[in-house]
Amino acid sequence: MNRARRRAQWALAGGIATIVSVVVMAVMAGPEVPPHTKANPQGFHSTMLWLELALTPQEIFDNLGPFHTPEGTARRLHLDIADTFDFGFMVCYSLYNACLIYLVTHLNVYRLKSLLKLRVFLALGLLLSGTMLVGDAIENVQLLALTKVQSVHDIQPSTMSNLIYWTRVKWGAIFVVCLMLSAGYASYFRRIPTLLLPAAYATAGISGLIAISIPDARAVMEFISVRAIMIAWTGSLVHAALIALRGPAGFPLPDHVRHAAADAQG
Repeated sequence: MNRARRRAQWALAGGIATIVSVVVMAVMAGPEVPPHTKANPQGFHSTMLWLELALTPQEIFDNLGPFHTPEGTARRLHLDIADTFDFGFMVCYSLYNACLIYLVTHLNVYRLKSLLKLRVFLALGLLLSGTMLVGDAIENVQLLALTKVQSVHDIQPSTMSNLIYWTRVKWGAIFVVCLMLSAGYASYFRRIPTLLLPAAYATAGISGLIAISIPDARAVMEFISVRAIMIAWTGSLVHAALIALRGPAGFPLPDHVRHAAADAQG
């Protein structure tokens, strides 16, 4: 019981830190300047997401607009500030995901799940949490380089290929963790209202993997995946707060399982 509460407290701290980092980033960067090509065929309304998911140099400039214009300068300045503070955000949300994986792994011990499977679940989740951090950091370096380029022809092929690859590594790790958390929460919860949380994670994970796999479906991430993640992360934060206050729901553990769980969880 106390172990579960401590893990919930870590998740709670990670979630609060993530919220704080988002607020700081939003305040420091200010309102986002819409894409230069507002009616773009890709369907993006978010300059940041379109920049992350761009596939060609031409898309970069369709999004950012001409370099030497007041609007183009303002758009690039906003992105540079946001990407600079995004380094703090990526650390916070990666740790939050790791804490949620750790918490959900422990909660499923109370459902008498296989300890071996839970160890694999935990190891994979922590590995993916680290992967999303590395992917986001390398992606950010490419984004900061692209806002300095003055023409389409100046964009280096290596910068473009690195952006495409590492953006999908980051988002792929995030969406797979979403599916893992969906499965973990669904295994733990027993009532239909609480199953809305794993449903939100499943929606984020499935729609997001589609978005990064099919070029014409990229805007799905903006309108479905990101919103589903926000709902799911908020739900996990509330759930972690409840566990931190009153402990987890579950069945009493037999002594031999309790001792084995203590050894497995450290």
